[in-house]
Amino acid sequence: PGRSLVDWAADVSALADHLGIESFGLVGVSGGGPHALACARMLPERVTAAGIVSGVGPMGDPSFDVGMVGFNRGLTFLARYSPLLLRPMFWFQEFSVRQWPEAALRAAAKRFPAPDVKLLDRPDVRAVFFADAQRSSATAAQAATQDYVLFARDWGFRLQDVAVPCHLWHGDADQNVLFGHGRFMAERIPGAVLNRCPGEGHLLYVDHLEEVLQTVASAGPED
Repeated sequence: PGRSLVDWAADVSALADHLGIESFGLVGVSGGGPHALACARMLPERVTAAGIVSGVGPMGDPSFDVGMVGFNRGLTFLARYSPLLLRPMFWFQEFSVRQWPEAALRAAAKRFPAPDVKLLDRPDVRAVFFADAQRSSATAAQAATQDYVLFARDWGFRLQDVAVPCHLWHGDADQNVLFGHGRFMAERIPGAVLNRCPGEGHLLYVDHLEEVLQTVASAGPED
């Protein structure tokens, strides 16, 4: 309670100190996007570049008018006005995924656009989904609740003040985090590169992972 994305960036800096890592690139997928951007803003002397894939935009910004759709819109509403109700919802979701992964995957697919459903039908993707479900942390529900609350409030920094190279990837068929999130951020982050992925959905990172990692790894102050 009371923590912010700026506090989280400080934690990442402390972890990097502990590991002896002086500088690093970051990739944030979906809800990881705001965290990566917080580090890019608050740790410009350490972050070489940031990659944002299907990233959530600053929904607490008064000028942000993209919003969410469907199920995620309901979660965002609760994050703003009744955050205490989020944790049991996420707990039940995590419990269901661990106990009935096949049924949970079918339920999740109903909220995804056709490109994501096609990806989820692939045996390799399904195997990773099930493995991740079995290894989920006992604090996953608490973390998900905290994330939604952080996303829905002011982030504590302006996108216009991010000073490291940023590359964004966003599918224009994404129904979980609408394409407008990526466009909004790219228009405000100085020098940001927006990679629009036609006909792709929220899970585009599955087939773009190598491209994303190579781009961020090769980016730098002169990019």
